[in-house]
Amino acid sequence: MRDVVRVPSNGLFFPVDSVSQPRASESLPASPKEPHQESQKESQAKRYSRIKISVRVAGTFLFFAVSFLVLLLGISSWLGGIATQVSNNPYVALLVFAALFGLGEIILGLPLSFFSGFYLEHRFKLSNQTFWKWAWEGMKGIFVGIPLTVPLLLTFYFCLRNFAEYWWLPVGTILFFFSVVLARIAPILIFPLFYKFKPVEDASLKSRILHLCAKVGVNVEGIFVFDMSKNTKKANAAFTGIGKSKRIILGDTLVANFTDDEIESVFAHELGHYKLKHLWTMIAVGTVSTFLGLYVTANLYAASLPWFAFSAVDELAALPLLTMWLGLYSLVTSPLSNMLSRAHERSADLYALRTTGNKDSFINAMRKLAKINLADTSPHPLIEFLFHSHPSIEKRIHAAERY
Repeated sequence: MRDVVRVPSNGLFFPVDSVSQPRASESLPASPKEPHQESQKESQAKRYSRIKISVRVAGTFLFFAVSFLVLLLGISSWLGGIATQVSNNPYVALLVFAALFGLGEIILGLPLSFFSGFYLEHRFKLSNQTFWKWAWEGMKGIFVGIPLTVPLLLTFYFCLRNFAEYWWLPVGTILFFFSVVLARIAPILIFPLFYKFKPVEDASLKSRILHLCAKVGVNVEGIFVFDMSKNTKKANAAFTGIGKSKRIILGDTLVANFTDDEIESVFAHELGHYKLKHLWTMIAVGTVSTFLGLYVTANLYAASLPWFAFSAVDELAALPLLTMWLGLYSLVTSPLSNMLSRAHERSADLYALRTTGNKDSFINAMRKLAKINLADTSPHPLIEFLFHSHPSIEKRIHAAERY
């Protein structure tokens, strides 16, 4: 509910780091390394993963702790009073209230955001960004999010004021249509604000990709390369969009540093997401989850208003309480969402293996991932269950070997 847009986010195959080697048409065996080098790399990957998860947990704790203190200490009521003094119009007051809280959230979250998004990435030599480029990308995210969030926020508040205890029903309906529209326009209007896209130019690679599309009967609107290297050494690929905006995008780091066979495996995986209708499944499941979450939180919100001396569901000062309940629902259901995502990834892996018939290239790509992405190849099962949207690389390799 809090993150309206994540760019890009749909159908990720695997984020990887680039390596300084030219792309070739055939997979080459990895050069041998000393055992202590491999052990050092694995140790570094586990440390990187552990720190990232710790920051994520700290951010979640900070959100709930600050929300509770804001309610308990009367800060929310104070800010609500400021907003109503600015304007008697309830919707203008809402925007002022949201802006004050949003500014506070940015300020309080900035240290963790800087540590995780800039310092840590540079410490582990994964980032290509200067500080100012990192800051500008964050600002762009805010600027893009505002025109998307404001109409949703105003519509939500209208429903809260006019539909009493049933506000969750129209809100859920609106969010469903919004998610479909966003999936339709994001590849065309939003992603280009962050990256430059151009059609795949390599004739050999393009021919293989088009042949694979024809083989499985898929017609995508475009196959594009985007300048991911401006920010990171990692690589990525994604299937995005629906309808006429559906397209497959490949990071330039992926195209430059993976072999044709490996890229074909990545691409086949993304085709699997499309052919198996994973995006529509996620939209459907997300819609059910949204309606259920809104219904549950609406009842918990109404029941908990007296705890902080609030009297109405549309009281500005009470809105952080609703946000806290929505955050708690998201926290509880996130592992379930990850389970579905991991199932999709496994089926897309299988689809790629079945379509290309080249499990060696798939395994080579996975092994390269383990080395260049600082991926924790075998996380603790509880960590994987709680935090990972993809199966561990070790499991993916084992599944491919058994294929």
